[in-house]
Amino acid sequence: MNLINILIVNPPIRLSDNPRNIPHGLAILASIIKKIIKCNIKFIDWNAYRYSFEKFNSIIKESPCNIALIGGLIPTYKNLIIISEVLKSHHPCCKIIAGGSAAMSIPETLLNNSKVDIICTGEGEKTIINLIEALQNEENPDLSHIQGIAFKHKEEIKINEAEPLIHDLDIESDLPAYDLLPMEIYLSNPVVGLGRDIDFISSRGCPFQCSFCYQPWGNKNRCHSVEFLKEAILFLKKKFHIDFISFQDDLFIVDRKRLFEFCEIRNRFFPDLYWSCTGRANICDDELIKIIRNSGCTVVSYGFESASPKILKSMNKKITTDQMENVIKLNREYGFPIPVSFILGMPGENDQTCNETVEFCLKNNLTLDSLMFATPYPGTELFKYAIETGRIQKDKIHDFVMKLGDARDFVINLTDSFTDKELQEKYHEMILITRKAYKPISQNEKEKKIRSLYGKLSEKLFNLSKEDREHQSKHGAINLF
Repeated sequence: MNLINILIVNPPIRLSDNPRNIPHGLAILASIIKKIIKCNIKFIDWNAYRYSFEKFNSIIKESPCNIALIGGLIPTYKNLIIISEVLKSHHPCCKIIAGGSAAMSIPETLLNNSKVDIICTGEGEKTIINLIEALQNEENPDLSHIQGIAFKHKEEIKINEAEPLIHDLDIESDLPAYDLLPMEIYLSNPVVGLGRDIDFISSRGCPFQCSFCYQPWGNKNRCHSVEFLKEAILFLKKKFHIDFISFQDDLFIVDRKRLFEFCEIRNRFFPDLYWSCTGRANICDDELIKIIRNSGCTVVSYGFESASPKILKSMNKKITTDQMENVIKLNREYGFPIPVSFILGMPGENDQTCNETVEFCLKNNLTLDSLMFATPYPGTELFKYAIETGRIQKDKIHDFVMKLGDARDFVINLTDSFTDKELQEKYHEMILITRKAYKPISQNEKEKKIRSLYGKLSEKLFNLSKEDREHQSKHGAINLF
């Protein structure tokens, strides 16, 4: 009996940036499939290699497949369509399964506008095994009993009952299949830190419900245990000689007990490892910042989003400007840089709310270099608002999503106070005002802070090539003290 051929394709994203974020979702599924299903499995990482279309087309043509898995964030939507068309052109009998936010948030839209056959509408660990076994054993399988999928059936789209969320990530999920990924490409492009920096996702779900954020994993934070993290990091240090981990969790710090346990484990087992995470202004306090600072954390990034109480309330952000100021003060006291992001153009935005954000930045010596346009990504409350107010037509969702990219790109105007042109002009004006007023610390003082944060690892920064230093400057927050 011939083994089934499974092809996994990671689509390109953010072509203006070097590939630095591992495709965790697809690589975790690859790891689980390898353990359970007898198959030939091949991983094509188009994002890492940045093939020309002609080269990619040739690779797909030469890669036999019965089943193909594709997926990614919503900006990859148009690339998922391209990939599905290429796959079907060379392997017409191949069943194409899509996942990730590009598929999960608008399953009917993707199925209606692509060659994709099936969509995983939730976490894929259980679903993908049930699905592959059904496709493997029957020529025309009945998919109606498989939880967590949407699929084409004749001229209809069927959406099955959801698969329950995973309870224990340690048991029911896995590490990514690093052996199938071009790790040297990723490790050569630091995510946030210095040296050999790898990104890692250690939890799912967020207890907060910001209107602009797509959160399919529920409002309960589910975490890998600290013991799992310890073993994973020991493996990554031995296998890839990593210097740094950039935790990409929605909110790595939300479980205080687990966070402090991780800090203890880090200090005991890999004291030469440095790391970064995301924070939140209403959670971080002196004790937390002090402990993580003494445990190798070098960067905590924050999404402030606005300094207008009115806009913060409309976002359901659940933070105040006083909390924002306090966390800036705390981070500076402990020598951290201050990478913060803001959003322009939420419903209700006007000259006054924009001025409040600018004045906040001037008062606290921040720039707006990480200013984003409010973008209603499918699956968010903001998207529902855009549909309800007619800014996005229900029959034009595909057209809208085809335009989505990085939130730095203007796509849609959700305000009533600005024309499209005025909003884009306001964006550049706010950045320019804060950039001109920003008072950087001296180069000597900056190098002292970097050495204090990174210890011996800081020498890797000072020995970087000009190109690598520019990449580090762009992504590593080292200019944001």
